[in-house]
Amino acid sequence: MNDDPKQAWGERLAAESAAAGSDEPTLRRLLGDAVGVVKGRLGEVSKGGIRPLLDEAAAQVRPATLQELRARYPDLPDDEVARRLIDRASKTAAGLALLVGGVVAAQQAMAVASSAAPPVAGTAIGSIGVTALAEVLALFVLEAKLRADLGALAGQPVLSPRELAANVLGDVQAAGGWRAVRTRSTRLALPNAAARRAAARLAAIIPARFARIVIPEIVAPLIGSAVAARLASRQVRAGGEQHWGRLRTAPRTTAEWGPPITPNGGRPPTGWHPSGWGPPPGDEPRQLPPPER
Repeated sequence: MNDDPKQAWGERLAAESAAAGSDEPTLRRLLGDAVGVVKGRLGEVSKGGIRPLLDEAAAQVRPATLQELRARYPDLPDDEVARRLIDRASKTAAGLALLVGGVVAAQQAMAVASSAAPPVAGTAIGSIGVTALAEVLALFVLEAKLRADLGALAGQPVLSPRELAANVLGDVQAAGGWRAVRTRSTRLALPNAAARRAAARLAAIIPARFARIVIPEIVAPLIGSAVAARLASRQVRAGGEQHWGRLRTAPRTTAEWGPPITPNGGRPPTGWHPSGWGPPPGDEPRQLPPPER
C-alpha cells in the first residue's frame, strides 16, 4: 500500500482509478490500497456500514483542472474529452470486477481446502467481505473522480463532498446482477447456504447499487465476476453519460475583470473638492440666497 503521508488515501485511490483503464498492475494496486483502507476501518464499517467511509472519500477526491484535461486531450472538443473519460472509467470498473471475482474465488477455494469456516459467515466480515468492501470503495471513488472531472470540463463549480456522494449513490437503471447469477446452475466452492448468508451480511452494509455488483461475485465468483463486470461497466457509463448530459446543457458564466479605475484604498481623482473627497464638479450643494431685509 502506498504510505505517502502527503497524499490522502481518497485522493490516491482516485488518481489510481483514473490512470488504470485496463492496466492490470494499476488495478491490482488500486484494489490493494482499497483493501488496506477497509482493514484499517473494519470495526466501524462492520457496525455502521460503509457510507461514512464513502463520505470521507468524497471529501478527498480532487477534480482535474481544466488545464490538466486540455493537456491530456489536446485539440479535442469537450464532448470527445467527456467520452474518453467515461470510456476509461467504465473499462476500469469492468477490469476491477473481473479482478475481484478471481480474488474471491481463490479465497473461497482456500477456505474449503483448509476446512475453515466460510470467510464471510457469522458476525465477522472475513477476507471475502474485506475484498468486497474494498471493491465498493474503489468503484465509488472511480465514479466520484469521473463526475468531478466532468464538472471541471464543463466549467461548473466543484461539488461539495455531500453533493458528490449523493450524486454517485443516486440509483441508475441496471439489469442482471444477483438475479442473473441465481438463475444459473453453478457448482459453488462454498455451500449455497453459506454463500447466501455472506451475501445477506454484506448487502446490509453496502449501498444497493453496489450490492448488485458485489453479491454475484460472492455467490458464484467465476460466473458472477463476468456478470459483475458487465454491470459495473454499464452503471459507470450510464452514470457518467447522464451526468455529462446535464452538465453540457448548464449555462456557463465567465466573469472578466478589468483594471480598477481607483486602486483599492486609494483616493479618487483630484479636482472634485478641496479635500479631495467631496462631490464631483457640478454636484456641489446649492447656496441659498441671503434673506431680504
